[in-house]
Amino acid sequence: MVTLVARQMAPLAVSKTPDIDIRSPTLSDVPGLATLFSEMQRHYNRPVPDDQAVEAATLACRPIAAMFDPRVLISVMNGTIVGSIVLNVVFPAYELTRALYIRDLYVAQSLRRHGVAQALVKAAAHLTYAQGFSALDWTTETGNAAARQMYESCGARVLLRTYYRLAREDLDGAG
Repeated sequence: MVTLVARQMAPLAVSKTPDIDIRSPTLSDVPGLATLFSEMQRHYNRPVPDDQAVEAATLACRPIAAMFDPRVLISVMNGTIVGSIVLNVVFPAYELTRALYIRDLYVAQSLRRHGVAQALVKAAAHLTYAQGFSALDWTTETGNAAARQMYESCGARVLLRTYYRLAREDLDGAG
């Protein structure tokens, strides 16, 4: 059973794994979220020092104080943080509204394919509309078939768009 504790959200029963709690993090979650963030960075072959993971987790666990602060949800099983989803506010979205954008979704390697990611996405959708945002958008790698299948199983539709990035190394090389 999945229970949601984040503001303005009702419980959902969307998980294949029992006892997943989806909620907003608090400052007491910093150590556990830092551990998950470190695992995530190693997974993406971009490891970071522990203090950088703690700094990111501290930011993610802060209460929302301003309209454009990120929204974060975590999934907890047996007292351990096993997944997170980070949502950024996007403006302007269509018709000059504000929307949320999934910047990152990560589930611990040991709990993949157990419904944790799907529970996080569905909880993020509920949070989006409960807080008055117009849409929930995100991207994933075209070749990531498992992620695309999971997202589509949540009811998401694929939009035909081209995604661009201009990173520092691209800018430095552009002359």
